[in-house]
Amino acid sequence: MTSERVRAVLGVWMPMVVGLGIMATSVNFYLTAPLIGGFLEPELEPWRLVCSAGAFFVGGVMILSTYGRYKKAKQAKMEAVVEAPSPPR
Repeated sequence: MTSERVRAVLGVWMPMVVGLGIMATSVNFYLTAPLIGGFLEPELEPWRLVCSAGAFFVGGVMILSTYGRYKKAKQAKMEAVVEAPSPPR
């Protein structure tokens, strides 16, 4: 029983937490990144947006794929319980 709980935490909830962390970091980066450019790249605003959007996308895909896998596993478990044959009397 604890093995199933550990598997649920490591396989479902931790990737979601990591995805949320990536998304929070990307929002924080977008809001607080310094925009001081150098000689070769004086304008950094577009790059800040691209980097933040890319990280936000990666976090979102991580959350959505993990949630989809969780729903699929839960549905398969429910179907297995419903289709399980009853023991002979």
